[in-house]
Amino acid sequence: MHLSDQKLNKIIKILVIITLFLICLYIFSQFTGFITSVMAALKAVLTPFLIAFFVNFLIYPLVIYAEDKGIRPRWLIVTLLYVFIFGLIAIIMWQITPLVIEQMKDLFLEKVPEIYQDLSGRFEDLHLEDNPTLLNIYEQIQEGIQNYLTNAAVNAGTSVSSLFSFILALILSPIILFYMLKDHNQIGEGFYRVVPDKYKEHYVELSKRINETLGLYIRGQIIIMIGIAVISTVGYTLIDLDNAILFGIIVGLTNIIPYIGATIAAIVPVTYSLLTGDVPWYYILLLNIGFQFVEGNILQPVIMSKQLDIHPLIILAAILGFGSLFGVLGVIFAVPITGLIKVCILYYREVKEKIEVEGYEV
Repeated sequence: MHLSDQKLNKIIKILVIITLFLICLYIFSQFTGFITSVMAALKAVLTPFLIAFFVNFLIYPLVIYAEDKGIRPRWLIVTLLYVFIFGLIAIIMWQITPLVIEQMKDLFLEKVPEIYQDLSGRFEDLHLEDNPTLLNIYEQIQEGIQNYLTNAAVNAGTSVSSLFSFILALILSPIILFYMLKDHNQIGEGFYRVVPDKYKEHYVELSKRINETLGLYIRGQIIIMIGIAVISTVGYTLIDLDNAILFGIIVGLTNIIPYIGATIAAIVPVTYSLLTGDVPWYYILLLNIGFQFVEGNILQPVIMSKQLDIHPLIILAAILGFGSLFGVLGVIFAVPITGLIKVCILYYREVKEKIEVEGYEV
């Protein structure tokens, strides 16, 4: 009887937990509008801080290097770095932007209309009126495209609002980053003073590990993105693919998404090749497989040294989760945020094992 009572109590506890969970879900479902507003506000606040926080890992080592060389004060170092970095970006954009704009005009104003007319002509040659089933499918496709364009026009206001929020985040990020770099020590000391005395040692050690791990990852990822973009542009140029620079930049940018980035990057030029017949599609596919091989077997091991070493399924789950919360930026920052969480979990386990082995009190 005693065992059966224990089982019954366990079952009752499980049922109570499930019931409470369902009640919580129901309550939350009644406040979806409020939760959506809160999430939108959090996203608006966190986005520029997240951008500044991760870019900080790229620039802060340069600040320390300049200080080691005797340059003072820090605000002067940060100002000089800003002038140099943004000046370099401006020069690169000045050289590349006209080429990209020209290729975008060629693609969207000339090639896309030509592709559409060619496809329309091919459908007319099929004499779909003789086959009601195919004609119905064709009309549904046309209706779907028209509905999509109509919805895009209707939702243009929302898109403009999202674009404005993104631009505002990009404007605020450098300002936030400036103060993060200039007052890096004061910010760290402020957090240090807030941390209880018994956890100060762990705070210092954990901060050091996060800076090392995420700093190396982010700097390495930027180098790989630029390298892959250059290699892709050269490869596409060698096979005489139109708009090679534009497609090469797409490959470099999508490379920031682990595992699925290479697939996304291949879709655009392969589809373009299938529709235009400009270059055999399998040339592009083979090139993208080659890019992925170079990135995964040469650049990643040499530059990254597997800094995060996170299982692919966890990374894909993080991309889906953070992407649903923060959109494109969530996808971009999913891996470094997951890496930060992993560093914290590993340090917690290390401290826990130390407690069990040595009787060390946290």
